[in-house]
Amino acid sequence: MLHWKKCILLLAALLVLPVTANAAETAYPKLNLKMSTTVGEQSNAAVMAKEFAKVVGEASKGNIRIRVYPSDQLSGGNMSKGVEMIRSGAIDCAYEPVDVMAVLDQSLLALSIPWIFTNYQEAENSLLGSGGDYAKKTLRAQGIEALGFIHNGFRQLTNSKREIRTPEDLKAMKLRVPGGDVFVKFFRAFDADPVAMSFSELFTALQQGTVDGQENGFDLIVANKFYEVQKYITAWNYSYGSFALVFNKKTWDKLDDNTKKLLQEKAKEVCRLGNQNVVDSELAKRKLVTDFGCKVTDLTPEELQAFKSKLGEYYENVKKTYGAEACAAFGIK
Repeated sequence: MLHWKKCILLLAALLVLPVTANAAETAYPKLNLKMSTTVGEQSNAAVMAKEFAKVVGEASKGNIRIRVYPSDQLSGGNMSKGVEMIRSGAIDCAYEPVDVMAVLDQSLLALSIPWIFTNYQEAENSLLGSGGDYAKKTLRAQGIEALGFIHNGFRQLTNSKREIRTPEDLKAMKLRVPGGDVFVKFFRAFDADPVAMSFSELFTALQQGTVDGQENGFDLIVANKFYEVQKYITAWNYSYGSFALVFNKKTWDKLDDNTKKLLQEKAKEVCRLGNQNVVDSELAKRKLVTDFGCKVTDLTPEELQAFKSKLGEYYENVKKTYGAEACAAFGIK
């Protein structure tokens, strides 16, 4: 009789287990979020924005829906306006270039100071450490919560005029830059003519000859087909760029802890994937532009030094402009 009682109790316990497990599942609120990114839908950041929307949707059982708008669609192609819309809450979240968000605090441009990182691992370590902490703190003070960072890539130089091997080759060349002294004064040091312009306008400007060239990583050169209208590419890794996965802070602060935890976990996963994509695909993208007919020029250490030797005053100025705290955070001495 005792044996049968034990069996009945065990069976009852087993029947209760699924109910208990289901009750423990996290229920996420129903949310519809708008997510923006500056770049076109084939670019790594836009692909990662869609991946973030996908994995968050799956993990929340469809309760959290994120719609992605590439190419600054929500701000009419205006990068600075897009950042302001994130800060105001008109856009809930975004993958946004750190150098573009520097319209809120110029010290973020310290990340873009030329030749402070020699490889992607150094840059990633900085953004997982003191550099990322500084960027997050700075953006939080401006009403934006950053969850993570992915490589935009090391910036290369493309143009339609000539091969670039010496500082003199840049003289009078009209080059699109994203804005900010870190880029504008860099090219002026070589007597080039830098022009600040929104990314959404760039392909047309290159195609029509409004500008002679531009500077972006291989991911954006390929994804946006700049190589179709730019014969010459100088591979010099002169400046590192990063996208930040960000939320409007008011939107973020309204979320419950479980939802925040989910978004942080998925942001970490997607940022790790996005970084690996850039590193893994760079050689293939370089081969693609070479096969298309572009001339890719690798500068020797001596040729690079010829550029760096003209930047003494430039480095002193940008370090003063962006401040000791920002420079120290990104490892700039």
